[in-house]
Amino acid sequence: MLDVHQLRVLKEVARTGSYTAAASSLGYTQPAVSYQMRRLQQAVGAPLVVKAGRALRLTEIGAVLVRHADAVFSTLRAADQEVALALARGSGLVRIAAFQSSCVTLVPELVARLRARHPEVRVTVVQAEPADARRMVRSGEVDLGLLCNWEGDDLPEGEGAMLRTELMRDRRCVLMREDDPLAAQSTVDLIDLADYPWVMETFRDRFLAACATAGFQPSIVASVDDVSAIQALVASGLGVSLVSDMALHTHLASGLVRRPLRPWPLRHTYALLWPDMAGVSAVQAALEETRAVARSFEQDGFPET
Repeated sequence: MLDVHQLRVLKEVARTGSYTAAASSLGYTQPAVSYQMRRLQQAVGAPLVVKAGRALRLTEIGAVLVRHADAVFSTLRAADQEVALALARGSGLVRIAAFQSSCVTLVPELVARLRARHPEVRVTVVQAEPADARRMVRSGEVDLGLLCNWEGDDLPEGEGAMLRTELMRDRRCVLMREDDPLAAQSTVDLIDLADYPWVMETFRDRFLAACATAGFQPSIVASVDDVSAIQALVASGLGVSLVSDMALHTHLASGLVRRPLRPWPLRHTYALLWPDMAGVSAVQAALEETRAVARSFEQDGFPET
């Protein structure tokens, strides 16, 4: 029978790439880690790690075992939560990782709904890009992730065993001053903006790739990740920007308009968690309220100005 402590050692060896580093991280001695790994490999009946230069890497069997270990740890965390909830008569903590624009729209509405309908549920939030949020859900650093990807993209690696709940879709829009000549159009083509200066977020690989495909290199005059700062800079006339409908849902500064960008895929926002966590009452409440907030956003629609 596999031992949970040995699985933790294997997971840490896989993360750090050495017995010594894993021992330091876990607070063990290096011989203790070696012993636990030896016992685990004997139980499995096959090597789990091999040397790759100065580091260790997982064998195919080791990688399979680490994937299952993640699910095992999720089940244990869910059990811990349920016991804590029972002891506290239903109170519980839900740790959430969410991408930037959801932090200024979905998450505040979610917190307000939980306070009104589930006052026993407490929430902590960390802003994280989807790749980081996915890793945090997998590792158990958070209970629920709010992530996004683009229509037509493949299922991100590492989500196969987890529960993915679709929440809503929104568009990518050009944010510009209302006196811009292109503001008279209902939609804007990317190539029409080839000569414009841009105020852009730090994460812009898809934007740069689309510009290259369209045959131009954008002039980026500001790199800003705060939505309010982006709106202020665009309003000042520094440049135009690309912003999601969601990010502008609560506030669009006076003198600015947004126009859907073509061609550009819709963005999908979804919740990600381990299936076992969905059975924890506090997490279940947070997920249900998140879905309700997302539905209200889509029902309200996104005005063009």
